[in-house]
Order: sequence, then C-alpha cells, then structure tokens
Amino acid sequence: MKRRSFLKNIGSFGAAGLISPVLPLMPKKAFADHFPQLQFRNVAAANLPRYINVFLYGGPSELAGNLSNIEDINANSQNPYPNNLNPNDANTLVTANNLWSTAGGTIMEQMLASGDLSIYRTMNRRKDNNRAHGISVIQNLVGNLDVDTPGIATTLAWIIENNNPFGKAVDELLFPFITFEGESRAFKRVGHEVPVALKPLALNPNLSANVFNPYQRSNQTRAGLANGGARDLALEALALQTNEAVGLQMLGDGFIQRALYADRVDALFAAADIANAVTTYGYGDGNFGRRMSAAISLMLANQETVFVSLGSGGLGGWDDHSDAIVNYTNRMQELMVALQAAANHLNSASLAGIVHADKIIINVFGDFGRNVNMNDSRGWDHGNNQNLYTVGGKGLRALGKIVGRTKRIGDSGVNRQFTSPDDGSYEFEPFALASSMFAAYGVDNPEAITGEAPIDETQPGETLL
Repeated sequence: MKRRSFLKNIGSFGAAGLISPVLPLMPKKAFADHFPQLQFRNVAAANLPRYINVFLYGGPSELAGNLSNIEDINANSQNPYPNNLNPNDANTLVTANNLWSTAGGTIMEQMLASGDLSIYRTMNRRKDNNRAHGISVIQNLVGNLDVDTPGIATTLAWIIENNNPFGKAVDELLFPFITFEGESRAFKRVGHEVPVALKPLALNPNLSANVFNPYQRSNQTRAGLANGGARDLALEALALQTNEAVGLQMLGDGFIQRALYADRVDALFAAADIANAVTTYGYGDGNFGRRMSAAISLMLANQETVFVSLGSGGLGGWDDHSDAIVNYTNRMQELMVALQAAANHLNSASLAGIVHADKIIINVFGDFGRNVNMNDSRGWDHGNNQNLYTVGGKGLRALGKIVGRTKRIGDSGVNRQFTSPDDGSYEFEPFALASSMFAAYGVDNPEAITGEAPIDETQPGETLL
C-alpha cells in the first residue's frame, strides 16, 4: 500500500473505530505526579539539540574503544587474547589511542582527529550494580532506576508540551518523535497520556509508515483491513488496547494524527532523499546504514524532529558470551562506518546552510558493559563499565576527545574481571545521559527525574596521540 493511501486509510477509521470494550485502559496519570519538583527555564529554539538514540541491545564490550588496559587484561585472563591485540606485537591492531583498529578503531581515530566524535570510557554502573538484560534495558531507556518511570522520549515529550521551547502549539509540530525500531522502552508511558502530535511515528529505512505498525499482520489481512471490514477493525482495536493495557507506548495511534498531514508527509519524505544519501556519504549497504541514513535525512529535512529511536537493527545482538571476537569486530566496524557517514552528512548539510544540522547528536550505548576476561567459550560475560560514543552536535559542544581512564578489577584467572574508572577519573551513571537531554530542553534540575546530574561535557579529554 502506498504511504499516502496507508495514512488516509488509518485516518478514516477515526477514534471510535479504535475503541474496544474488551479490555480496560490503564488509568491516566498526570506526569507531574511522577516528578512534582521540576524547575524550568526558557530555552532558545535555535539552540535545541536533536537526538538519535542508538541502543546496542545485549550489552556491547568496551574493547573496541578502550584497549588501554589490554596488557594487564591479557596477563590475567583465563584465556589469551590474539597476539595482534598486544600493543608490542609487530602486527598489532591497537591504535595510537588504544582503539581496536579492525573493530572500527581506525574510523574512530579519523573521527577524533576531525572533531566529529567523542568517546566517554567511563559510563559506569554503580547504583544497583545490575547486570541483567531486561531491567538494565528498561532502566537505561527510562533514565531511572525505577522501571515504572516513563521512557526518556515520553519525558522529553512532556517537557516540550509544558515548556514549549518551539514557541508554537504542539499540534503544529511535525513528527517530533520517530522510531525505526518499532516499540521501544524509550516511549514507555506508565499510563501517562501525551498529545497525539507528540507520539512516535514508526518508520522503516524507506520512510514507509506501515512496516513497523506494532499490530501489523500479513499483507493479505492488511489489504482486507483497508476495506474497513468489521472483523478486521475489531481485531485492530483489540490489539491497540492490548498494547495499551500492558503499559507500552502504542505507536499505531499516532497514525491517526499523521493522516491529517498527508500533504506535508509526502513533501517531507520527498525532501529526505535517502537513496542519494546512502551513496553519497557511504553509509554502507546494510540495514543499519540505511536506517542511519534515513534518520539523518529525515532530521535534516524536518527541524522539528527532536528524537529518533534507531536501535541497532541490522547489526545483530551484542550479547557476546561466546565466539565473540569476529562477530563483535564486524558489528563495530559496520557501526562506525555508518557513524562516520552520518558525521560527513551532517557536516555537508551545515556547509549547505541547513541551520540545525550542527545540532543533531547521535548517542550510542547499551544495556551495560562486559567483563574483560576471555571466558572458556571465547567470549565476555556481563560487566559494569561501557563506552558512550557520541557524534554530531558540533554547534553546541566541542568533540574530538576521549574522556575517562580505566583500570582492571578482579582476581587473576577468574571470570569476573572488568574495568572500572581509575582513581580520580571522571565517570557517570547511564542515567546521566537522560539528564543531559532534559536539561537541554529547559529542565534546571533534571536530577529530580533521573537521580543524576547531566554529563559534564566540559571535562577535558585524555591526551590524544
């Protein structure tokens, strides 16, 4: 089904067509009931960052961006690392700044030198010391130890609704929230309602709105639904309420409002020339590169898109308990190819006069870090410390630095060995990233939401070689 037809058909159902008496909706709760102590300040729309959230599900190893302790690690690991990860080896893969060259490290060196990337090596989990996938994902994507907190995108939507940094009615904003990964905990509501215009629109890398419809069924069934059959409409309504009942953000209801913007949708999608961007900037031909190209192209075409949830679809999972090295290095290389392409795309757009191009920030992190011991399955088990890779936003901050020093922790010859911030090193909890976002949109005390102060981006980096 074509994009315009899909949107119009969804819009034709009307709100009544999406109400079912089968399941009760969760009671709605005012957002201020969650965080009653917030203080706001005015922010200039010209200085607002736009965020692309790349979440690496499964928990990535830090080693691609931090081999600074590799000699100590290898001396104490249960199983040895490859010889080429010895900095003194004639064929070493360790770069000048202790990055893993074939795991995106060569690209990272280039981006550090060009001022397009910063690496924070000490996004370190101390609070709750949790290393379980499910709860870590939720906590990191709501920006809080309390898993019943609304998602970071929902919180940002509420801040926009109440602090109005764009200086216009929220109903006039076009696609402020986008997801290329379908449902994400970043959009979790916890019963709090946000205006339809601030709800996320789910897209695929071709900017087609129907692929990630959370209650999408087969093409044949979808075709029947377009005819408005009573049974299909009932099934659709049931699916809507089922999602709502378990407290997840229902992406589909955003389509109703989007249907009203069909002409603007077509113009926007035409302006975001994805195929040309993939080729011009070298995003790669994988699914992740296409997603990243779509996200950047869309944000450049529409300065009102403030948050894109990209996930890491197309790269595979990061839960590298076994046979890790080859798969991990390939994934990291593909990730960094796409990030460098995105940086070049943004730089080119800035030179072309797109005023908000230098306000687009890409943040990359995951559930948690991993142990640095090479286990008996030739992989790494769950750890505490991870890297934050951050790209873009050159109009708002200085990049090109590595922040944080680490040391190895743990007894020799055991599995539980990991890195921890070295004495006196700057470090922060994962929730500080959410605080940074909320502060940028006018919250003076974001720690009231997350329990953490924003990341201090004025911290000096380590000496680069």
